[in-house]
Amino acid sequence: MRIGVVSDTHRNKELLGTVVDWLQNRQKIASLYHLGDDYGDVLDLADRSFQIVQIPGIYHPGYRDGSLPPTVMESVLGLSILLSHSFEKDITEEDKVRSDIILHGHTHRPELVLEDGLLVMNPGHLKAPLDKNVPPSVGVLDIHERTVTATIYNMNYEPIESMELIRSETGLYRG
Repeated sequence: MRIGVVSDTHRNKELLGTVVDWLQNRQKIASLYHLGDDYGDVLDLADRSFQIVQIPGIYHPGYRDGSLPPTVMESVLGLSILLSHSFEKDITEEDKVRSDIILHGHTHRPELVLEDGLLVMNPGHLKAPLDKNVPPSVGVLDIHERTVTATIYNMNYEPIESMELIRSETGLYRG
């Protein structure tokens, strides 16, 4: 299953639309995970042929008042994938233990980290041509029965970081 991962769109629906077109037409995603800031940015995508899973960012009233959960757990081919906006604010030690993959945003900096069988991915941002001195980027997770590939792409749709991992009973590991 192929999943597009975006974060921190901050009402830049034009760039989000361009990226989603690429994810849908070139990457053939089955799902789009939006990691917050801004929650409503994906509303215009409801007619697309893929599932959308989203969480609020720290600026959403539902995040602030607790009426929307700050994290969502998805299960994909037996892997537990936790979606969060802010790793620092919302992820507990228990979350790290019960997850195979944690997806987060907030920092606007793309990141792939593998530690003790846990993959942590931040796809970066789609806010502007440059934000916090970082250009925009998007993530793709490709999950199979025995392998997981996580890739972050720039806006030329060239990989800037990638990991090919092997699934085991105790987590994800480099091959």
